[in-house]
Formats: sequence, structure tokens, C-alpha cells
Amino acid sequence: MIGANGAGKSTLLSLVTGLVPPSTGTVTVSGRAAALLDLGSGFHPDLTGRENIILNASLLGFSRKQAHDLYDSIVDFSELDDFIKEPLRTYSNGMMLRLAFSVAVNLDPEILIIDEVLAVGDQKFQAKCTEKIFEIRNQGKTILCVSHVSPTLRELCDRALWLDHGQLVMDGPIRDVIEAYEGRLTRQA
Repeated sequence: MIGANGAGKSTLLSLVTGLVPPSTGTVTVSGRAAALLDLGSGFHPDLTGRENIILNASLLGFSRKQAHDLYDSIVDFSELDDFIKEPLRTYSNGMMLRLAFSVAVNLDPEILIIDEVLAVGDQKFQAKCTEKIFEIRNQGKTILCVSHVSPTLRELCDRALWLDHGQLVMDGPIRDVIEAYEGRLTRQA
């Protein structure tokens, strides 16, 4: 999804994830969704990294057994195994973001919802995040992404929605929609 700030992109993502109810109509989502919105929301600073993984997975609808089954892959991806038994309040912001990102992408989502957060951490970990997002895409899963970075969107997405003040301006192939959007911005400048 593309559009200026205030166009309604993040609001639409919040509707899809169920964080806010629609004021009219319904939103139907078919499949398990994981969101990279406000990374770390749902984490508790007094719980350990391990406890936060289990808590976050349960908030996303996973059973305790399923969360335990995914635990090793989440910790391995985050590269935080030396800190996982420590309270989250002792983590740096970057470490907390790594853990949150790792939880979201390792829960095997059928739909990955991204609001500007394509990668976190240092350069090496950012490359790992990007690789994981493309792995999810290459598995044929749905990625619903909001970004202002056109080259990334062109590489990641096949289709785009252009929103303006909550209204759909254009829906179509990514290159066509970005070209029309950027053309409008150029004419307005």
C-alpha cells in the first residue's frame, strides 16, 4: 500500500490485524496473520525473553505446545540465546526488536503484515530479516506491506493499492500504481 502520511494505510493494516474494529462493514481475513507493526507490543519488560516468546505466540493464537515447538527456531533466528533467560527490561532496544521480529516471522504466517518495518538491528541482521521476508514471499504467502520506499516495494510486491484520505485511488500492478503515484507527486511539486 502506498500513499501520503494520513492516507489510511496503517489504519487499514490495523483493521486487517483486528487491532481496531471497522466503524461500518466487515473485514474478513482468511489465514493466520503475523504483523510487523509496533514491534514489541504485547511484550512485558519483567518477563524473560523466553516467557515473552510464549506470551506473544499465545496472543497470536498459538497453543502453549505450538509455542514451545517454535521456540528454538525463534531463538536461533534472533541470535539472542545468551540473553533469552534474562528479563526483557535488560535488553537493548535493538535486542527487543530482534526478538519481536523473530517471533512474527517464525510463526509460519500465511499473511505477513508489514508497516514500514522491513528489517531491524545491525546491518548483518537486517540482511537476515530481508532474506526471511523474501523467503516467506517465495513460499507463495501473502505479504501486505506499507512503505514509502518505492524500490523495495517494486522488488517485494506484485500489486499495489494507492490510498488517499481513506479512499482507494488505484489498485493494480505495482509498477503502474507507483508510476501514477510518483507522477502525481511530481506534478504537485
